[in-house]
Amino acid sequence: MQRRRVLAGLLTWPELRIRRASAADLVPAGPLQSSSVNQVIENLDIVAPSGDALMVSHPGVVVRNCRIHHAAGHGVHAQNSAGLVLQNLEIIRSAPSTAGTENCNNIDLSNCPGSFLTNVRASSGSSNIYIEYSQDCRIRGVELHDARGPYPRGQNVQFNQSPRCILEDFSGENGPTSWTEDNVSVFCSDGCTVRRGLVSYNNSPTGDGVMLEGSFDCLAHDVDAVQQGNGAFSAVPAEDIGSGGCVFLRCRTRASYDAPRDGRPAPESKGLSFYLKTSPGARKHTLADCHYDHLANRHNLIWDVRSVNKGWSLTPMAFTARDPIRLKFAWS
Repeated sequence: MQRRRVLAGLLTWPELRIRRASAADLVPAGPLQSSSVNQVIENLDIVAPSGDALMVSHPGVVVRNCRIHHAAGHGVHAQNSAGLVLQNLEIIRSAPSTAGTENCNNIDLSNCPGSFLTNVRASSGSSNIYIEYSQDCRIRGVELHDARGPYPRGQNVQFNQSPRCILEDFSGENGPTSWTEDNVSVFCSDGCTVRRGLVSYNNSPTGDGVMLEGSFDCLAHDVDAVQQGNGAFSAVPAEDIGSGGCVFLRCRTRASYDAPRDGRPAPESKGLSFYLKTSPGARKHTLADCHYDHLANRHNLIWDVRSVNKGWSLTPMAFTARDPIRLKFAWS
């Protein structure tokens, strides 16, 4: 692996130049645990009928070129693993259900600051990627499907108390078998960025496409939200934790709905597009060069406009949503 570079006190990662495994190269394995600092775990076909498929508890671990099946636990579960690298992974929950435990995330990281996730396909987990207490993480080039919940999970990606994280070049797609909340949730995580992505399909009466909750100074740009009901984009306080100074730039929403879906109640917001609210004394949010197309409720665009800077821009425009990410693996 190439040496990581330090820039302004933060770790950055060049692309890892590695040989990708073919199906014949993958070595069958059962559930595993990391064993040392900077360990490289690679070229495995991991199957875990119960429990976590891969547990990481050391800093600097690299996991790459693996296919991981899990059923009744997390796919990758990492704790206290600063600088974790997850690359070129396919992670599948093989026994998905809307009933049962929330503890079946495809990727579940806690206290793993500075982690880097790239070229990952994850499907049918309680959440596809859940990151908590882990600042300065970066997720890039991920294909995410079918978040199954149940509540409070149901996100394609969630940052929880993880400031300055980045999610970029991604797609989060759900469908009638999913049990969603927010497609992307930034919860109590200041200064995060969500960019160049697609969030598609939501059937929660309370969930949003991109939710910035209890978070200040976050940025969402060049993101398309389609088939959303309760809200395409949101920035609001979280109980006693405030919100303010968030920016939505070139964000677009289309094909929303305002009716019961997949056996779940109709959206509580009656088809709202942007749910924006600031806490007392906080800077207002910014809405710039944003567009909508084929909405179920064209008269329910922004709540509350008093929380938005003057000169906001949200206009009708016909558009085709960006293409979802489609990764290729040698073993597929």
